Amino acid sequence: KLREPDSVVLTPALFRSCVLDSLESFFCEERPPMDIVKFSAKQQRIIFRVPEEFYQMTRACMRHIGHYQDTPCHFQVLEASKDSLDFEKSSEKDISED
Repeated sequence: KLREPDSVVLTPALFRSCVLDSLESFFCEERPPMDIVKFSAKQQRIIFRVPEEFYQMTRACMRHIGHYQDTPCHFQVLEASKDSLDFEKSSEKDISED
């Protein structure tokens, strides 16, 4: 969630850079390969893939990212899977849980 969504440009490349910079900052690790699978600026949702050995570190650093393009924010991992994920399935699940 972005505190001021109109003040930033959410793009796959900038999101990817934000996460990879955080991984490097928190864990001093080499940047892992990260593929953006699906992206929706309107929904502010991104599905991405990292190698399994980087999963735990990536998930941990996502909770600690506090800024995106100098705008306060927080990222939430809605679902993780070894199988393909889909926005529509995740959206239906989110709605049914309310």
